[in-house]
Order: sequence, then structure tokens, then C-alpha cells
Amino acid sequence: MTTSPLTPPPAPEDTAPSVFRSFFMGGFECSTQRRPSGRRIDVIDATGHDRFAAQDYARLAAAGLRSARDGLRWHLVERVPGEYDFTSAQAQVTAAREAGVQVVWDLLHYGSPDFVDVFAPDFPEVFARFARAAATFLRAGTEGTLWVCPVNEISFMAWGGGDVGYLNPFARGRGDTLKRQLVRASIRAMDEVRAVDPAARFLHAEPLIAVQAHPERPEDRPHAQADHDSQYAALDMLLGRVHPELGGGEGYVDVVGLNYYPYNQWHHHPEHHLREVLHPGHPAHRPLRELLAEVWARYGRPVLIAETGTEDAGRAPWFARVADEALAARAAGVPVQGVCLYPVVNHPGWDDDRHCHNGLWDYPDALGGRAADLALAAALASAQRAEAGEPEPGPQPDPAPLAPTDPGREALARFARVAPTLAAEAGARDRDGQFPAASFAALREAGLLTATLAPEEGGLGLGGPGAGGAGLLALLRRVGRESLPVARLYEGHLNALLLVSRFGTPEQRARAAEAAGAGEVFGVWNTEAAPGLHLEQAGGGRWRLLGNKTFTSGAGHVTRPLLPAELPGGAGRVMVLLPAPVPPERFDPDFWAPLGMRPTVSFRADLDGLEVEPGDLIGAPGDYYAQPDFGGGALRFLAAQLGGADAALKAARDVLRGLGRQGDDAQRLRFAGVAAGLEAAWQVTLRAARLLDTAPTERALAYVALARTVTEDACLHAAEATERAVGARGLLAPHPAERWLRDLRMYLRQPAPDAARLALGAWVLDGPDLPDLAADPWDPDGDAAC
Repeated sequence: MTTSPLTPPPAPEDTAPSVFRSFFMGGFECSTQRRPSGRRIDVIDATGHDRFAAQDYARLAAAGLRSARDGLRWHLVERVPGEYDFTSAQAQVTAAREAGVQVVWDLLHYGSPDFVDVFAPDFPEVFARFARAAATFLRAGTEGTLWVCPVNEISFMAWGGGDVGYLNPFARGRGDTLKRQLVRASIRAMDEVRAVDPAARFLHAEPLIAVQAHPERPEDRPHAQADHDSQYAALDMLLGRVHPELGGGEGYVDVVGLNYYPYNQWHHHPEHHLREVLHPGHPAHRPLRELLAEVWARYGRPVLIAETGTEDAGRAPWFARVADEALAARAAGVPVQGVCLYPVVNHPGWDDDRHCHNGLWDYPDALGGRAADLALAAALASAQRAEAGEPEPGPQPDPAPLAPTDPGREALARFARVAPTLAAEAGARDRDGQFPAASFAALREAGLLTATLAPEEGGLGLGGPGAGGAGLLALLRRVGRESLPVARLYEGHLNALLLVSRFGTPEQRARAAEAAGAGEVFGVWNTEAAPGLHLEQAGGGRWRLLGNKTFTSGAGHVTRPLLPAELPGGAGRVMVLLPAPVPPERFDPDFWAPLGMRPTVSFRADLDGLEVEPGDLIGAPGDYYAQPDFGGGALRFLAAQLGGADAALKAARDVLRGLGRQGDDAQRLRFAGVAAGLEAAWQVTLRAARLLDTAPTERALAYVALARTVTEDACLHAAEATERAVGARGLLAPHPAERWLRDLRMYLRQPAPDAARLALGAWVLDGPDLPDLAADPWDPDGDAAC
């Protein structure tokens, strides 16, 4: 088919390129239609998006996708006619807002409640009442402009549900009637949404197709043209250009959404199933930029590629092609507002439940983690650089392999990729007090849940001898800088793995490595209320637990807790690694009502009656308290605390810069002292790690106590300086400084900082005299590489 040059009309003033927060968007498939068998599809449920909305939106934001498409499930909202319950959508709305992601909400994505008859005369009013209730709910939970897509793909729904009986309402030969009904309903829905929020904006998502006659069948040209033009019927009705009796008008079309897939161009054939799809590279295939210009010329509205994607290995090249064409169209003057990768997570097939590998991320694991398609992720990153005008990175020489004794650099590089997820989730989890599941999913995806395991066990070998080495401490400080609760939980996870690695049998180490690699979260629960946790014989070689643990950090989410417990008859204390999560009913959440560190969910647990196998006991009696590792382990949480102090300092600096007061001499003096204290504490902490490997145990542990003392003082100084710098306004939630200060002060109270000061004082007053030639009281013999 030949086309004539198109001259786009002038852009309306309200079509500025900043309509959406990001040019590239992610779309969550939200279809809810019934199959001919009667079974209802619910893709949001099937993909776990409702259960893991917080993780999904944090992951979206971390990938630079600050705009999205998502949907309400009408059949769940209005189970009884006229009664609206939006519980099913609350998590999605909250998660999007807290992650800072702007959403276009679909109200009708093929599926409606079973009591609804889309052909009934009152259908537009039934839908309009639902739309008003939805707008009220969404307006209350949305920051910024409210975006709504009233009916997704009116044209496809009319064909699939009205012409060929493929989806509900399973009619045949009534496609035009259904299309007009859906247009009426969309118009009435927009009226009701505007009654709630006059500033609301709308997207109409319709298939973008290109139909041509086959060169060998010129008689098909009228039919091919009619099929091609049919894509415009719904929008023309909404605009009142055809069937004005439906109530359409110019104000009912805002942004034109175009859903474009690899099969959307074809040669017409009288028998539809015999049509020839025109893939890119076919001589008759029309460039996408040309199709976009055609729509722009027809409607003069901004356009959005509202859906695009394909399956398997074709995902990355297809997305790269569409992105390139969209940017080319924008450069040519077409107001292309963005490209929505759709779907952004894999989902089961509509017809056969097959695992469709068509998203950027896969099905969720138990914590909401989703493995990424690396090729598609690379294509997205490249497209984002192109849209931002940034050059592609030049060819890089093959990196030299990292030395096996220096895994710290690799760990920090991996964490840099997941740090935005921790930052995006931190505030939300502080408000709701829930476990930071998205952060742990990101740590798992980066391979950091196994960081301390040996390379042959699937880890980085991070930690080295003694308490963990500088690499592990640097990683924990970096994690603490993004989220102190995550750092606390992560340190406990690594601590448990280190204990199993040191004291476990080869079989136990292998099982723990496999579990950590699969995403299970470990933790050490040591604190307990009298009479503590005991073991008793349960028969058959099994053991039964009696007692409790308090401050069970990660309660309900730590799936493999390590519990020190007393053997019968005063035989000593051993470690028990539970083979399964503690049942949720055994936790007492009322125990945990803290001012800070809320997301660590450190409940009290009643463990009475739980039974374990002999193989669940780790090490010999007393191993848990073996020195210098037991005392030296404090260095790990010191590193995390210093990261939190770094973040508090940054929050104060941001406030001062915002007020233009960073040049104040008083502020400069104050924060010079903070910086000096934090650096001194860091260097003392690093030296303590070295002394643990080389110095006598008693002296090394005294130096650890010194590190604890210096770190506590430095962090308290940082907190005080931050409070003085930000003033009362900066201490009001949700200012970031307020959260950091609460978390830091809470974390500094655990465990027992005064005991460390007493130990340090005892060493100073009761320790051995120094040799005459000793210049360093902590290394009098010069035998430590410090």
C-alpha cells in the first residue's frame, strides 16, 4: 500500500513532553476476562503482583521506570451490585505512591463482574458508577495527576467478545454493537471521573495495525483499507466524528495509546487465519515511525506506545527496535510521550497457562524477588541512554579477573545495582513496619545473600579470616548507608551463614549454601527472656525446644533462624538451625513497638514444643561463644552503624544546602568534628579486624571494645549535629533525617554498649605493662600488620 506524505497539525499547548514521569514505562498485565470454558483469568493474582506490589514498584523505580500501567479488578471490587470494596487494589496503589511511580489505571481490562451485561441499556451507567467510586479511591491514594484508562482496547474487546466469541460476553456478529456500548461507557466513566477530579487525565489504548492488500490480490484493496481504518473507529466515536448520538466530543480524547506487537502488520486475506504477517525486514513492512505520524496527523493528540513486547529471545531486539522508532518519530516532530514495556513481568498464557517469557522480570520467589532477563534489561538501559542523549559506553577491555583474596570490590559493584531498591523501599517500610522484602529480593538477585560463602559453594568468598575482613565491613557500611534495618537483618543473615560455615558439618554447610542460594533468609536469634531456650530429648533421637526468644529480627520472614539453646543437665549451649520457618502464630508482634528500626520486625517468639532432628544441631557446646569470633563479630554491626551515620550526615548536608547555609562557619566546624569522628571510628574498626587475625585474643577483643566505644561516640555526635542542623522541621516525619536519627539511635542501643566500655576500661587499668620500646599500646611487639 502506498501512502502520501502526512503533515501533522500543530501541537496543542497541553502536549508538552513531560506528561509522564519517565519516557519508558512498565506495564503490569491485568486481564480478568473469562475463557470460553467459564474459567476467569486473573493475571494480577497469577503473577503475584498484588501480593508483591511493594517489591514490584520498588524494582520498577530502581530500573528508572517511573511511570507504569496497572489495573483495578472490577469483579473483585464490585462483588455485590452497587457495593465497592477496593481492598484488592490497596497494595498496588500504596506501593506505587511510595515508590514514586506514576500509574495509568485501567478500569476495565476485558473482565467485568458476572452480574454485568455489557449489552444491557444500563451498562454505561453501571460502569460509570464504578468509575466514580474508583476515581474517589484512586484520588485519595495518588500524588499528582490522576491518570485513568477507562476501557482497554475497545476495538479488540469488541472483536474478541462481540464478533468471534473468544472472550466474554462470547457473542458473535455483534462487534459493532459492543463497540458502541463500550464507547458510551467510556464517555460516561470519564464524566464521573472528572466529577471527582476535574484535573484527571485519560489514556485510550487501542491496537495500532497496518493492513495491506497482497500484491497478487489487488481485489482485496478495499477490504484491506477497511480493516486498516477499523483501528480508528473507537477513537472517532469518542471524538464524536462518527455516531455522534453516543455523546462523543473533542474533550473525550486526551492521550492516544497505541498497542503495538510484532504481529500487528499483515497482508489481508478473506480468511483471517491465512493472513501473512509482515515482520520487520519484509519489503512491505511499514516503519513504526510512519504509523505514529499517521495517527498524529489524524488526531493531533499526543501519542503513547501503550503496550509493546514479545516472547523469549525476541524480547530485547524487538524492544530496541520499537524504542528506536519511537525516538525517531519524536525527533521528527510527533509528540510521542513514551514507550510502555508490556508486560513488565512474565505471566501465564491466556489460553494454555504456559509460562510466557515476555517480561523484563519473571515469576516471583517466596520473598517477591524476580529474576531479570539480562538481554532485555540491557536493551532498556541502552534505550534510556538514547532517550536521555547519553552516549553508549565505548568498547571496554576485558576486565582483569578479580583476585580471589579481594572479593570486596565485586560485592560493592553488585550492591551498587541494588542500592536504589533499598533506598526506594526504606521510607515505605518505616511507615508500615513491614519486613523489607523487596530489598532482600534485590540482594538475592545480585548474589549477595551468599556473599560470605566460598566460591565453590556459590559465594564470593567475602569475609576471609577472623571477624570478616575489610571487604565485608565495607559492604555492610554501604548497606547501612541505604537502610539501617536492612543492614541489621543482612548482618544477621551473614552471621548465621558464617557460624554454619565454621562449625557445621560438610552436609550442613552444603544445605545452608543451597538454601541461601535459593533466597532463604537466615538470622541469629540469641536474646531470650528467663528461663531461656532449652532442649530436651523427644525420643527417636529427636530434640524438643522449650522456651522463647526475644528480638527475633525478621520474624516471619527469616526462614532459617539459628537459635542458641541449652542442652539438658548443664551440658552446655549449642546452636540449633531450624529446618523450616517458625509458624506465624508463635510470634507476639505486640512485643515490638519501637521508635526506630521498625522494619526489622523483631518480635517475641514462643518456641515451646518445636522438634528438630539431630542434624539440625550445629557444632559442639560452647562453639557459639568461641572467641575471638563471638566478640569480634561486633565489628560487622559497627560498620552498619557507621553507614547509618553517613546517611544522617548526608540528610543534614542536604538541608543546609537547601537553605544556603553550608557556608556557615558554625556548621563547618560542627561537621568537621563529625567527619573526623566517623573516619576515626572507621579506621579503628578496620584495625580491629586486622588485630583479630594477628594479635593475642584478649588484646584483640579489648581493641574491639575500643572500636565499639569510638563508633558509638562518633555516631551519637553525628546524630546530635544532624538534629542541630536540620532543626525542628527536619525532625518531623516524613523528613529523611527524622527516620535516620530514630533508626541510628535505636541501633546504637544494641547490644549492651556499656558492657563494651567496661571491658575496655578493665583492659586499660588491669592489662599488662608495656615494654620500654613499645610505641603502640595495642601492638607492643609489632607483630600485627597494622
